[in-house]
Amino acid sequence: MTGSMMDRLLPIALVGTERSPGLRALLREAPAPLNGLMQALAVVPDEDATVLLRAAGVLAVAERVGCGVASVASLPEACAPARADARPALSAESHVGLLQRLLDDSVPDGLRVEALSLVAQRGWRLPATLLPPMLALALRVPMLRPAVGAVMGERGRWLVQQQPRWRSIVERPAEPTEDDWAHGSGAARLAFLQNERRCDPAAARERLSAELPSLAARERAELVEALAVGLSSADEPLLVKLLRDRGGEVRALAATLLVRLPDSEQSAWLAGQWAALLRVESAWLGLKKRWHIEPPAAEDPAWKTRGLDPQRPRHDTLGERGWWLYQLARLTAPAFWTAHLGLAPAELIDWARGTDWKDALLRGWREAVLAAVGSAGVVGEPDAQPGAVEARWLLALLACRDAKDWPVQELATLRSHLPLSARTALWRERLHGAPVEVATEVVQTCAQPLIDGRPERAAPLDPALAAALSAVMVRDLSALFSTQTLDERRAAAWLDTAPALIGWLPLSCLDAIEALPAPTPAPAETHTWLHARIVTLHDRLQQAVALRRAFHALPVAAVSSSTDSR
Repeated sequence: MTGSMMDRLLPIALVGTERSPGLRALLREAPAPLNGLMQALAVVPDEDATVLLRAAGVLAVAERVGCGVASVASLPEACAPARADARPALSAESHVGLLQRLLDDSVPDGLRVEALSLVAQRGWRLPATLLPPMLALALRVPMLRPAVGAVMGERGRWLVQQQPRWRSIVERPAEPTEDDWAHGSGAARLAFLQNERRCDPAAARERLSAELPSLAARERAELVEALAVGLSSADEPLLVKLLRDRGGEVRALAATLLVRLPDSEQSAWLAGQWAALLRVESAWLGLKKRWHIEPPAAEDPAWKTRGLDPQRPRHDTLGERGWWLYQLARLTAPAFWTAHLGLAPAELIDWARGTDWKDALLRGWREAVLAAVGSAGVVGEPDAQPGAVEARWLLALLACRDAKDWPVQELATLRSHLPLSARTALWRERLHGAPVEVATEVVQTCAQPLIDGRPERAAPLDPALAAALSAVMVRDLSALFSTQTLDERRAAAWLDTAPALIGWLPLSCLDAIEALPAPTPAPAETHTWLHARIVTLHDRLQQAVALRRAFHALPVAAVSSSTDSR
């Protein structure tokens, strides 16, 4: 591949061509498919240093377009050309310019997703010249992969097959076939198995069971995820067997799925563990109960066969006993706590905060809720499955005072799974007091399903909330752009959030943003760099609005019998 050839050129570049005379011999020995170019470079009369730079340039360009330098033995005897595209390329000069703007790092990812989706909806594909840079962008930004895959066309799919590092962009086929199961990537095989689970869970389970012995641990863990679809008590024997798998990830995944089955032997075992750790006493003359918790005093040899990892990482903030408590909590169904302790999720969090083991419990509950909501959904939602989580668990965790220290992605995932009405109510309460924080959360929450590879979970903003959020942002920015006293903190807060938010707002909100006044000239006492930030923010907003309008104005492609190969 180009990488190995470049690796052989690198030592020559480091020590200098004068001290490493083997450059031209190396170029003459270059394998196909770039051997002709390299052999031509080997005989040019220029200085060796110039030849080295030219060879490196050739390899860099080849890498960008997906062409590698491989040994002749590794090349296929014949490379079938790409199939003809039914869709025409969006190749008009003005449209190519629009697509090229999506490659700019200043364009928010949400806007890129919408723009590429509009290209697909209008019946177009990417022109061939933009395939390499757009594929490279999708490789760097995973949330763009479905959108890029929808517009790459047959030539793009052909190009992906020639370059292994690009194959992850189209690993999950929309309609997987038996061929995907037999010859596809891990993601394609998982997609096939998940699809079969929806139609015939028993057949998919038997297929998986027969395949697992021949797979490596990573591949086993990847395919076992399919059991989350259509999970039932019939899957328990296989999952119990997987609790003794050699791969730790496989064991942990099996334990997580078993927790979703309330009548499973694993759930009963966990209940027995907690019975030994929880103690209740009467309070207020027997009118109330007060719960006490004591972590395990010693490691149980059976833990490893139950999906727990008893070995605490050296630098983890939890102590050894706290680590064991956390391990048990993360594998216990959230519903166990509300049923067994008789407390609502918010009350459980308050109770945990009053114990010596707050961090272990909160961390375990958070991970248990995230795992359950990711595979089983939320109670009452159309796609809810056995083991689904109550929405009040999500609300309680989001309202927890410790949430500010939790990973942003986890909080975004919790919000993205909330019912739309609950999510909207949370934001509306804080909109006027913390508009930038709410705007940031909106962007993160809208993007999270795409980041997780679950675009079907993406939901539009509540129209009333979108209008209110847009109005608050316009009010804040109007004051920022027109005031003689420029506010650095306000400018910095909105600099990235406001353009990103525009990609998720309805089109009806864009008029007011487009009408924002240009920043007034900076007073003499104002720092030039501060005023420059204000001007940059205004320009990015206008560019984002203009780009959205341009893509919404794309014409519908006229599909003809001729093929546009550009």
